[in-house]
Amino acid sequence: MDPLTIGLSENDIETVVKSYIKDKRNRVNGKFRLVSYQVRRLSEEPVGYLGDHYILDVNLREKMVHYSPEEEEEYAEEEYISFFLKVLPENVPKLADYIKEMGCFRKEILLYKHLIPRLQDVMIGTRAFVPTAYYTKEERMVVFENLKTDGYSIVQGTKNLLDFDHLKVALQAVAKLHAASLILEERSGAPIPKLFVGYLNENAYVDDDDHVRKVNLENAIHVLCEMIKRIDAYASSDRLDEILQKFPSIVRKIYDFSKPSIIHRNVLNHGDLWSNNVMFRYVMVPTNVERSTYNEGSLTEIEKATSDREDLVELEAAVSQATKQTAICNGERRRRKRSSIKKPNLFEVLNLGNWSEPGDARPSSCILIDFQIARYAPPAYDVLSLLMSATTRTFREHYLEELLDVYYDALRAELDWFHRDVREVFPSGFSSFRDSCDQYRLAGLVDSVLYRHVTMLPVELVARCREEHRLPGTVGSQHLPDDRGAGVDICLEAWTQYNDYRMLMTDMLSDLVSRYILQV
Repeated sequence: MDPLTIGLSENDIETVVKSYIKDKRNRVNGKFRLVSYQVRRLSEEPVGYLGDHYILDVNLREKMVHYSPEEEEEYAEEEYISFFLKVLPENVPKLADYIKEMGCFRKEILLYKHLIPRLQDVMIGTRAFVPTAYYTKEERMVVFENLKTDGYSIVQGTKNLLDFDHLKVALQAVAKLHAASLILEERSGAPIPKLFVGYLNENAYVDDDDHVRKVNLENAIHVLCEMIKRIDAYASSDRLDEILQKFPSIVRKIYDFSKPSIIHRNVLNHGDLWSNNVMFRYVMVPTNVERSTYNEGSLTEIEKATSDREDLVELEAAVSQATKQTAICNGERRRRKRSSIKKPNLFEVLNLGNWSEPGDARPSSCILIDFQIARYAPPAYDVLSLLMSATTRTFREHYLEELLDVYYDALRAELDWFHRDVREVFPSGFSSFRDSCDQYRLAGLVDSVLYRHVTMLPVELVARCREEHRLPGTVGSQHLPDDRGAGVDICLEAWTQYNDYRMLMTDMLSDLVSRYILQV
């Protein structure tokens, strides 16, 4: 595809490459020639709602001093670089207008041009936790490093759910984001909203009758109520009318949750943490490891699979554990032992196994992507949004407390590195953090049902929405007797036609209803 098709000129590409060379090689005046370049779609199917996604492939050749162009072409080596592009979907006018009114691209561009580089500077020398943006154009395009070339990927084939090992690594990245936010404020002597005025204005939950997001939320409430009517446990319940009456006011509490807290310490929140906005890199979990194979100094070959010291520490821990489990003294009978690396993942909704079986890949690091609806709120909001959207009720009954410990310990470790006490954030330590989690659990559940009833739609239905130039989760063109049109909404079609979608939405809605309506 010609880059000009999406508004990317050759001068733009040269600027992207110069920024990349400066960042990766610390060379301000890197000289090069563009040999070739092309843009291709990330996927033939739509990926996400708030932008179109492309890959920019660039072949370049370094300019050689005192060489003629002919000699340079013969002797200079070519280099391939790949970039990831997020572009405003101008070919779908209704969606483009919606994104513009939300201010998604404007917010993300501002953050990547000004705030996120400051956070990266705070955490320089440690494992990356956010991608680097090398170029922005107007309020319609952002060019990032292609994380896949560095070994990162989104978890596929798990119906938007994550297991314990992935959640642990993701929460460590979230803790690093929050810690960077806190340290930046300390060094600057001011909260982030004052350092970057207007950058974090709320654009997801806007309580303004004329704003597109207020209209979206009311439409979503209606669609979600229609789903509740279709859940067997409530369809024949004598409390159905009560549930439907109380449900809208419960959901509308999100307007208050999305504001900065006057009780708890606020940090930069990602704002949209779910399985598609966290990318993982992996190391192998050793199996049948002999002491003679992995002794001190023998990790050279495996080290090639990782690029920073934090990954290596985790790898060495995995090797050490595997060695302990397989070591056999003379005369000792061999016994099969359960790996302590493995974390059981109990799902009732989906029979989803655990990734970290011995001999398989284990998540070692995570990068957070898509900051289009970031906000300033307590850490618990981000933490609970991730845990509510990427797990089931059954899983949380077993592992929620342990995962909250994971986040708290990770944040404490990050702050310890800067000689700061976690009690500056949570005055009573873990109990303060746990209290904030109790308060923001509802926010996490409401986030889940409001976002995921759209983002979990099967790709074929998303493609149809784009073809028909309409937004999912909104009123259809045909109308029921109540004149709201929810009966033809694309989300209700997914509910009827796709078991996985129906089961996950049932799981989220049932948790919200049983915990915050029926038990009140």
